[in-house]
Amino acid sequence: MSASNVLIGGGTGFIGSRLCNILKNKGYGITVVSRMPGIQNISWSDLHAKGLPKDTTAVVNLAGQNVMDFRRRWTPGFKQNVFTSRINTTISLAKMINEAQQKPSVFVTISGVGVYKPNQEKEYTEDSKCEEFDFFSKLCKNWEEAADLNVEARNCCRTVTIRSGVVLGKEGGMIKQLYLPFYLGLGGPVGNGSQFMPWIHIDD
Repeated sequence: MSASNVLIGGGTGFIGSRLCNILKNKGYGITVVSRMPGIQNISWSDLHAKGLPKDTTAVVNLAGQNVMDFRRRWTPGFKQNVFTSRINTTISLAKMINEAQQKPSVFVTISGVGVYKPNQEKEYTEDSKCEEFDFFSKLCKNWEEAADLNVEARNCCRTVTIRSGVVLGKEGGMIKQLYLPFYLGLGGPVGNGSQFMPWIHIDD
């Protein structure tokens, strides 16, 4: 058994797969919570039934419907899936941490820069107040609140929320879907081409 074992919700996606590879190369033990079968995977129903695996030292949640899937229409049903796939999995992991006899030392969740209302003059920090003004701000606010632990868990488990921009990398996400049309000379500006698009590379 590795000295440090990390449980990752949504570890089969673009970001999760890269994180798993990095952690494995550094000697961490990995358990992925996923709907997809795998040697190191457990299902969400198994997690609910059995709780956190023994010796889990860190919990990371990256689960959620891909919002950059340009093949899907933004129907009410799709938006609801985007919302619940993030909120419900985060609530589940927080509950598992609260109930665990041996609690992990850190709970890492990802949110988004959608908490910040677009403003060309205002400077935002991690302490800026999150107010709901559109779908993404509501999503991010509820997503972050879903990671709240009880008092006992907070005393020994640090909570880290990463407010990320669009994650870019050739192997997945938005770039993978846009690569072929741009390679064929069919690409063009997204929107009017002048809007802000906060981003971060997958390696970072």
